[in-house]
Amino acid sequence: MPQVNDTVHVRFSLRGMGGPFWQTNAVVAWVGQGEVLLDGFDRQVAAAITELKPAGANRWTLDWEVRRRP
Repeated sequence: MPQVNDTVHVRFSLRGMGGPFWQTNAVVAWVGQGEVLLDGFDRQVAAAITELKPAGANRWTLDWEVRRRP
């Protein structure tokens, strides 16, 4: 279960393309009700806890697939 101040490595990939096109780290700012708020973007972003994968002590990975590149 993620905790506040845990690190999350976020990888963005395009549907149908191999590998991520952008990666960054974020910090868990809040945990509750099956969601986490991630801090480290221009605003806080919500993610479902079920999308996070353990990557070591106090570390998580999150893979987001986007439909098209911004």
